[in-house]
Amino acid sequence: MHSANRFANRAGGLHGELQFAKPLETSRHLEEACARLQEAAAELESALPAVPDAGGRADLTEAIGSIMETMRMISAAHSHLGPQGAD
Repeated sequence: MHSANRFANRAGGLHGELQFAKPLETSRHLEEACARLQEAAAELESALPAVPDAGGRADLTEAIGSIMETMRMISAAHSHLGPQGAD
């Protein structure tokens, strides 16, 4: 998760614009990544009630929050693709 955050932060620092060779292909990759992250967050949320201690629940909640933040960063990168990548 930390490496995903570092990558997203570096990508956002490229003069506010992302340049991709194949915007449509990149758009699909970003959408697929979000779908997989959403599935992972749902799995963690379903496991949350089974964790007996508060520390473990707090760790899972933090992991879910990190996934959601990563999804927001992917969404922001997706929006920088412009209309040609959004189709």
